[in-house]
Amino acid sequence: MWLFLTNAGDSAVTLPAALAIALAQAARGHLRSAGLWLLLLGAGGLLVLASKLAFLGWGVGVPALRFTGVSGHSYLAAAVLPVLGRQLWPRDSARALYGQLAGVLLALLVGVSRLMIGVHSVSEVASGLVLGLWVSAGYLKACEGAGTLPMRRLIGAGGALVLAGVLFGLQSPSHALVVHLAHYLAGRGHDW
Repeated sequence: MWLFLTNAGDSAVTLPAALAIALAQAARGHLRSAGLWLLLLGAGGLLVLASKLAFLGWGVGVPALRFTGVSGHSYLAAAVLPVLGRQLWPRDSARALYGQLAGVLLALLVGVSRLMIGVHSVSEVASGLVLGLWVSAGYLKACEGAGTLPMRRLIGAGGALVLAGVLFGLQSPSHALVVHLAHYLAGRGHDW
């Protein structure tokens, strides 16, 4: 069960869903909303990447908290899934709020799954969830007046990608790429 849940936060699942959100906003003429979404998501992603590179390349972490980098799965799940859930429904309907809350709940479960399969510490998961929820809440607050998305099929496709990732275990090679980049930047062929 935990592996199924952890897949919902994989970048192979969440990044296409995030792109579907941006494309749906842009197609409606809300280019500023689409740009803000990509900017916030990318800025948070850079923080996640920087934390991982710092530890893998130079050993920068917080040993007392077992912190070696922000959990990317937790971050992406918390950033993308609440926005996806909210934008599946008309803005003024209770279903939009329920969709957002379902996205938050699924993101929390992704975080728990990262703990249960033993790949992250509590501090790494918590930092990923907080950062991701900050991105999703900031985006939704900034775009309150943008209205609902008319391209429910595109957003629905993003939701289907999340479901497919959970069911079929879609996984990206992002961790291996981050490790390789850290080794390259640090000038050594191994972790710190």
